[in-house]
Amino acid sequence: MDLLVQIIFGWPAILSSQVLSAVGILKRKPWVVALGGLLCVPFAFYLSGYQAVRFSAFLLPLFQFASAWALRANRKILAWILLFPLAGVSVVLAYIVLTQ
Repeated sequence: MDLLVQIIFGWPAILSSQVLSAVGILKRKPWVVALGGLLCVPFAFYLSGYQAVRFSAFLLPLFQFASAWALRANRKILAWILLFPLAGVSVVLAYIVLTQ
């Protein structure tokens, strides 16, 4: 049971969400980017439990959904830019975890 929780809320979900979104943009498939956004929802919910990022954590999947919309509107550069917030949060979180 603990392994399932780690998969849904932890690094596998974060990384698979980012990989799916990147592949979706490269293949020009907005539904794959939206699927990446769905995978990000549990992580964002978990992250919203921290006081410092409570409200902004819920925006992370919305950025991915906006990226899918931008890709559907043939704005590939904007789609990549909208993935930066999740990538930035992931890098900061990885830094925090690795320096403890």
